[in-house]
Amino acid sequence: MTEQGVPPGHEGRTGRTGRTGRTAERRPRTGALRWVPTEIRAAVVAGLAACVVFTAGAWWLRGHVHDETLEQTARLAAVQARTTAATEPTAEQSHVFERGFWPKIEIDDSGRVHPAPGIAVTLDGLAGLLPPAPPDAGPDWTRTVTVSAERTRGLAQRWRAQLEAALPRGDDAAAANTRTQARLRIDRLLHRDVTAVAARYTLPAHRCTDPADAPGRCRRTVYHLVPPDDADAAVASLDTPLKAGVPAAALIVAATAWITTRRSLGPVEAIRAQVADITDTTDLHRRVPVPVARDRIRALAETTNSTLNHLEEAAERQRRFVADASHELRSPITALHTQLEVALAHPEHLTDAVQDALKATDRLRRVTDDLLYLARPSTQEPRDVVDLVEIAHELAHEYGHRGLPVVLGPFPEEAPVRGDALQLHRLLRNLLDNAHRHAADRVTLTINPRAHGWDISVHNDGAPLDPQDLERVFERFTRLDEARARDTGGSGLGLAIARDIAHRHHGTLTAHTNHPHPGTTFTLHLPETKATP
Repeated sequence: MTEQGVPPGHEGRTGRTGRTGRTAERRPRTGALRWVPTEIRAAVVAGLAACVVFTAGAWWLRGHVHDETLEQTARLAAVQARTTAATEPTAEQSHVFERGFWPKIEIDDSGRVHPAPGIAVTLDGLAGLLPPAPPDAGPDWTRTVTVSAERTRGLAQRWRAQLEAALPRGDDAAAANTRTQARLRIDRLLHRDVTAVAARYTLPAHRCTDPADAPGRCRRTVYHLVPPDDADAAVASLDTPLKAGVPAAALIVAATAWITTRRSLGPVEAIRAQVADITDTTDLHRRVPVPVARDRIRALAETTNSTLNHLEEAAERQRRFVADASHELRSPITALHTQLEVALAHPEHLTDAVQDALKATDRLRRVTDDLLYLARPSTQEPRDVVDLVEIAHELAHEYGHRGLPVVLGPFPEEAPVRGDALQLHRLLRNLLDNAHRHAADRVTLTINPRAHGWDISVHNDGAPLDPQDLERVFERFTRLDEARARDTGGSGLGLAIARDIAHRHHGTLTAHTNHPHPGTTFTLHLPETKATP
């Protein structure tokens, strides 16, 4: 149902179409870089892509180095834990904390933290973050656990107070370095996940000083903490080169893309400059340079040259049409003009003058039709399947009533070719017309299979052509017998049209005098095709 007041079929003219009545056209969406030159566009896109890829790679490298360094530190901590477990039973006293090693803490099987000199022991609540060893753990038991930063944040104030109380005093460099390292480790414990590596050992009986420990049962677990100091330091050494290297690498990629694109578009610029020069000079004989590389630019150059070939052919066809028309139409127009003047000057000869004028007009029409046919551009590739045998029989029957019959030679049952039936009919008719004008007694028409195609021969038994005329007869307005050509109405374009049709059908048309019988033979070769059922 249409809207009120809008005629059926005109609904689309209202609404967004506006007053013009035209359907609104949607323009294709264009990117922000549409007006940017191709070289810059390629450089920007390549630079951004490289920046994204290199940034991701740098981030992965940074994380990989951090994880590898942390893993290496954990392995060293495991060695230190096993070393502690091996040396503590034979040592005179416990070395819970030593400068230069990771903090460590000892917990016995009862879950008690054993005090000893060192910073780690004074951190109340740290033992609760470390899982105890299982009761059946042997002396070779080891374990790696992670102390989460979320669980240590609640102990921040207590740990900092305990740490400050345990730090050495003094203004010497050693004390200052110890304070700095201890505070840094506490900060790592509070804000970063920390790995702890555990090992088991048993103290000798004389070291079991705690009354709660039964003799021979002083089994303890030592935990070596692994703050990410070394991993952070390794990553920090990469930050500066990565921050400077990623933009530099992206800039290099962008510059490389710009140079490569500019060099790649060099042949395109050469093609453009050549086409512009050809356009300015209208010299259609020139061609654009074809690159050596077999790529799309080469295809563009070949397509451009093919287009120039067609343009040159069209221009040549137009030039020849103008030249031929001015040359050939002048005579019949002059004759027609003369006849009309005679008719006006001598009314008593009006009938003869009108008849002569009609002849001149008829000749003018035929010449004009032939010139227009030769001047027309190449049409679409013909796709119909045409039987040459059928056309030959039809023309032989027609010419049999003209006083000089056409003798049919060897014929196959069918001779299918792909082409335009009207054009092929005109080609054979032109050959037969030419043969009739020059034949003495008879014209012979034969069709023979030859090299994946068909040879159609039209032979006349008249005077043979001279060797120098075998190609000249196909030129426009060539008349080897001027008087006879004019008396019979020939325009000198029949054979030129016949060869043009042959070329349009990917065939050839030649003349020769080596026929077994005297005279001249015109042979048309056309590629065959499978006849459609």
